[in-house]
Amino acid sequence: MSVFRFRHFEVRQESSAMKVGTDAMVLGALVNAVNSRTILDIGTGTGVLALMMAQKFPEAQIDAIDIDPSAAAEARINAENSFWNDRIQVFESDLKDFQSEKKYALIVSNPPYFTNGLLNPDRSRAQARHESALPFELLFARVSELLNDDGVFWMIAPADAMNELCVEAERVNLWPKNRIDILGKEGGSTVRKVLSFSPNRTENSEQDCLTIRNLDGQYTHEYRALTIDFHGVSV
Repeated sequence: MSVFRFRHFEVRQESSAMKVGTDAMVLGALVNAVNSRTILDIGTGTGVLALMMAQKFPEAQIDAIDIDPSAAAEARINAENSFWNDRIQVFESDLKDFQSEKKYALIVSNPPYFTNGLLNPDRSRAQARHESALPFELLFARVSELLNDDGVFWMIAPADAMNELCVEAERVNLWPKNRIDILGKEGGSTVRKVLSFSPNRTENSEQDCLTIRNLDGQYTHEYRALTIDFHGVSV
């Protein structure tokens, strides 16, 4: 059995097409929200972001959705085996069809983002990693419907998708709130951006930068400090 062990929970990842990776770890650790009692995780995969949100926000009720039956089933098992099984619900659902009676104070997503090239022949992996499975237009349209008036949407995406994301967000009156440039290695270029959007427009979005590894390939002090509550001292 393939299991990824965190400090306070474990993630089984046999069936989900996408395994636990740095993107989810970085996004989950960086998410910041004042009001976080209702949370939605879009494209949950193994359920890792939902579990990180449950640990991070102890009063939150979390809904997690995934279009892939195998991923949703595995995420449900991971949630049920955690300390927070009474606070996480996993749904097998396409985002365009997902219905909720409540609005969410926080929405998180590590969406598919490979927009070019041939689709992976493995259908589940293709869905998990190709933007055609979840177009940014659909993502932002549904986020704007599901987010409450004071809510915030956090996501991670390739650096070169920034302009497209902001255009789609603006179409539905969501505005940049935070932008964190993610560098894979010291001295390298920005490979990812962690972004947050809000229905409340601000004069200037907050900007920051995070480097994952030093020149020698070891994790940086800032990355260790950021993720210590999840990785612990064993990083």
